[in-house]
Amino acid sequence: MLQRTKRCARILCNAPKVRHPNPSKRDRDMSNQTAFAEMKKAQDILAEAIDKSAKTNLEAVEKLMELNKQRFSEMGDFSNPSDFVSRQSAAFKDYVDFLSGHVEALTAIGNDSREQLTELSQEFAKGLDFSSFFPFADTGTTKTKAKSTAKSS
Repeated sequence: MLQRTKRCARILCNAPKVRHPNPSKRDRDMSNQTAFAEMKKAQDILAEAIDKSAKTNLEAVEKLMELNKQRFSEMGDFSNPSDFVSRQSAAFKDYVDFLSGHVEALTAIGNDSREQLTELSQEFAKGLDFSSFFPFADTGTTKTKAKSTAKSS
């Protein structure tokens, strides 16, 4: 991993400095206000996901406290151990049902924000020109040179 990082850094440092090879892509330059607007949108999406998660967690804690209060009030009303076990089993089932619904709600919030961020990043990346960072066109010439030197040996 460290070698890949060093390689990417070497590529980025040695990449030719192209100002704006394609004028239509100029509005996606990182120094442009568009990039900052896109970052603001991403921050808003994350803040909304955090707010939704916090509200869902708060509601879950309130519901669990209500379930606990209900269970403790019913603890003194049993006459034999089988009643106690059946009530505990029912209480456990209620907890499991509630918590599985809570986890599903949190998963839905996470999936929604991930979809929004993915869509935003894809729209932003469509306008970027990565050819100056990653010289993919040069790889074809180096492969043919390597093949010709291998044949001559």
